Amino acid sequence: MFTIALAWQILYIEIYKYIYIILFMNQSTTVFKSLADETRLSIVRKLARDGCEVNSHDIVNDCSVALSLSQPTMSHHFQKLVAAGVLLERKIGVEKRYVLNRELLESTGINPDKL
Repeated sequence: MFTIALAWQILYIEIYKYIYIILFMNQSTTVFKSLADETRLSIVRKLARDGCEVNSHDIVNDCSVALSLSQPTMSHHFQKLVAAGVLLERKIGVEKRYVLNRELLESTGINPDKL
């Protein structure tokens, strides 16, 4: 017997599915857009090779020298990666440390070791 309560349950399930799809697709799109830039992709490659948490000062300086970009430009790229969730940022006093969010990348189908 199809009751109104059952109809509401089905409606709720469909709404939750829709919300999940929108959130997941939006997150995937944000990740892919952040990696579409060659500079940010190079940053992610370096962090994937290092495989550990790094000091912001060290990684920004290394990347700015290697890519011939200024420190403010590199900081901008790091903030884009943090905003997309690709990098996790941890603050210790005034120092920032970054680590690659492997779980997020793998959930979107990206193997960081093969970039």
